[in-house]
Amino acid sequence: MTTIRPLGRSDLPAVASLMARRLPGWTQDESFLAATLIDQRWDAAELPSLVSVDDDGAIVGFIGAQVRHLRLDDRVLRGVCCSHLVVVDDLRAGPAGALLLRRVLSGKQDLTWTDTATDGVAHMWRTFGGYVDQARALDWMLVLRPLRWARELLTTRMRRRPPLRELAPARALPFHASGPRLAARAFPDPPADVSGQDATTRAIAENLDDLTRDLRLHVDYDEAYLDRLVAQVEAAAGPLVCRLVRRGDVAIGWYAYLCRPGGASRVLHLCGRDAEMEAVVGELVNDARRRGSAVLTGRFEPHMRTPLSRSSAVLGIARCPLIHSRELEVRALLATDSSLLTSLDGEWFAV
Repeated sequence: MTTIRPLGRSDLPAVASLMARRLPGWTQDESFLAATLIDQRWDAAELPSLVSVDDDGAIVGFIGAQVRHLRLDDRVLRGVCCSHLVVVDDLRAGPAGALLLRRVLSGKQDLTWTDTATDGVAHMWRTFGGYVDQARALDWMLVLRPLRWARELLTTRMRRRPPLRELAPARALPFHASGPRLAARAFPDPPADVSGQDATTRAIAENLDDLTRDLRLHVDYDEAYLDRLVAQVEAAAGPLVCRLVRRGDVAIGWYAYLCRPGGASRVLHLCGRDAEMEAVVGELVNDARRRGSAVLTGRFEPHMRTPLSRSSAVLGIARCPLIHSRELEVRALLATDSSLLTSLDGEWFAV
């Protein structure tokens, strides 16, 4: 028989060891788990991560809960991003995985989501009232330097390795890979009065009210939260480019991406005024190409449909994101461009 209880700091070595054994490719250590799951900015004590222990006190299962504050119109909601659901590979675990997930989903939060799930985990979510977030199951891709991209793909093929998902998130030949001469609209220059600049978290936070006023549902950032989040991302994944985009003196959007000169740069967040999304995406593409990115990729969000379509971006199914909420309005809004729930709001470390 197993018992479920909140994760404690003293559990981190055992949890880190369990994750290293059971999650292929997992490389983060105890300090990462402490920073993202225990030393959170919001409500970690009331909405904790959970462990399942056997009669001898050994940890046989674990699920992470990363707390977020969201805003729905004038209401403040609480959200939980689920991550790291893992159990031991023997009979001691029993139904620990399902019990851990059910406990998290029955918490006091208004919205729960996960960005990545296996088929088995997705089945458990659906059993407990969750559903697949179909829009955010897609990745988009823009090839910015076609020759370099083709060379990287050829190299992986010659070494008999499957192409990296970041280099080819969609299994299709992108038309825009023919280059700017034949696919000019995929490489637009931003309008003359639109410019971008590297931005501090303070500058981003000061403009968020204006930049999110077209949205009804989004994660409610502030400067302190952004400071902590940017530090976590950079410690785990490398330099994060954060830029504000302006038309004249007016902020019209901001974005954050992991810059990989010569390789695939990945967008974690992009937000902009409805009427300015094409200009914001254009400035992003221009900046990534200027910094030497061969490919620009990211998770599809409903508000990006028009600019990605006009840029001839390629889309491909990349993951199985899941959502659970008892509020019908929240569930409905998440399928529309009146909501924003980006990779930066969830499992950014699993991209």
